[in-house]
Amino acid sequence: MTADELLRELEEELLPKIYGFCFGKLSDPEEARDLAQDICLEIVAAIRRGQRIENLRAFTWAVSNHRFCAWLRRRRRNSTVWLSDAMAMVLPADEDVEEQVILRERSGVLARELALLTRQTREAAVLHYFDGLSCREIAGRLGRSEGTVKWMLHEARDELGKGMKSMREFGEKSYHPGRLTLSCQGMPGADGEPMRCAERRSAQNILLAAYDEPKTVEELCTELGIAAPYIEDEVDYLVANELLREVSREKFATDFVILPSDAEGPDLHRLLFPAYYDALSAFLGENRDALEGKPCNLSGFSWERLLWVYLHFFVQSATEQFKFGHGIAIPYAEFPDRPNGGKWLAHGFDNSAARQREAADTEVFDGPVHKSAESEVEGFFHAWSGADSGPFFRLPDAVFDLGAALIEGRKDAEELDGEDRYLLSIALENGLFEKMPDGIRPTYFHTNAEGGRILGGLAEAFYHRVEKMLAAGWNAILSAYGKSIPKRLRDQMGNKLANELNALVPCSLGEALRRGEIKPPEGETKRWISLWSVGA
Repeated sequence: MTADELLRELEEELLPKIYGFCFGKLSDPEEARDLAQDICLEIVAAIRRGQRIENLRAFTWAVSNHRFCAWLRRRRRNSTVWLSDAMAMVLPADEDVEEQVILRERSGVLARELALLTRQTREAAVLHYFDGLSCREIAGRLGRSEGTVKWMLHEARDELGKGMKSMREFGEKSYHPGRLTLSCQGMPGADGEPMRCAERRSAQNILLAAYDEPKTVEELCTELGIAAPYIEDEVDYLVANELLREVSREKFATDFVILPSDAEGPDLHRLLFPAYYDALSAFLGENRDALEGKPCNLSGFSWERLLWVYLHFFVQSATEQFKFGHGIAIPYAEFPDRPNGGKWLAHGFDNSAARQREAADTEVFDGPVHKSAESEVEGFFHAWSGADSGPFFRLPDAVFDLGAALIEGRKDAEELDGEDRYLLSIALENGLFEKMPDGIRPTYFHTNAEGGRILGGLAEAFYHRVEKMLAAGWNAILSAYGKSIPKRLRDQMGNKLANELNALVPCSLGEALRRGEIKPPEGETKRWISLWSVGA
């Protein structure tokens, strides 16, 4: 390297490490700055006089230790030498300061470098140099050949030597860890996978660190500032639960889409409205007789109350048909079967405990949810419902089965047996039905199989009216997020990004509110205002 190149590397890459070295050694900031200046001056002088420097990092490390010890020698006229808390010692002036400091420094660096070796290499080195085992004994302990053990010890010495000569610096996640929020599409595993797998900050930051580019265990150790034995356990766990995968020899990559916190999604409201809502409103008006009468409206709702369901149903049905019809998303049937009984695709969001989506002045929303893979019960839980979707998932499927039988007239609430009476009490307690003077009435939308076929046919017709608008929205979503997703995850990308089209539901509800076609819900039953189910 030329002198100019060495000076540029010193300025751009090594100056922060030199200052970090000095501030880590000395408790007085002024003295730390003076020491850093001395180190830099000596390195610059060596470069300018043409001294041969093959490895500037190793040279900087040697000069830094030399100047630090020289500084200590100058201070020996004082009674004591106070070092930083990180050095954790006070040296009497009459002792060999340089020898003690170098010993302490080299011991600490050796421990750090040993902790960063890969598992087999580290185990061989510890067994040989610390426990005194021969190569033959180590081979028996590790189940390897004696020749392999000799090679591993050679690798260990080589790696330790390189590390001891470098000014290794831990990554940003060692002092400023990120936070990953994990969710999934499909059915979680028996122990709540994948969400439960990333509850620990160490697991979250491994997944974040290995997202853009695959990482080795050593690289993850350096990035997180954690020794290899602990990183290896986390990596093994994440690989076993299929959130991380080995993409090449000893390199691991996160195996699901994570959206960055600074990515700005498209404003679908500004892009598609009011044209999208005009098409939706006209379509509902044209088909009002069928939608308001039986067999679609078995719950006996008013048109305004029905709109809370139909605005959700037709918008969501169109987006689902668009993403699967155009091959954008992987259908549930093709989701991988997971090790612990789940069938899911994971999705992540970087550095945000709860993502909020906005469209113009429309309220935030949670999004569409399904009761189960087998159940034709789903809902859209948004700000207007004033409640979370938790009770929806906690309710047994049998409650909705009974509700369907009651609404369709296949069972009479006055003639229920013991088990059905218990299920009805759960439905009443959770507001799915309410007591009236003439009996009970449902608070959520339900239709039978015939009504479901009518709604399906109408949804198909509506989709063809808005397909081009959905394509425009999807192209805007790809433009906003596509570049932030690694190529290896492009097959999963649509399942994550197509969720952005769900913003059309609250946008449509907000437009209907502004036009006075619906009113804000009131009362205890508003939780289920956009819930709907279809009979078998």
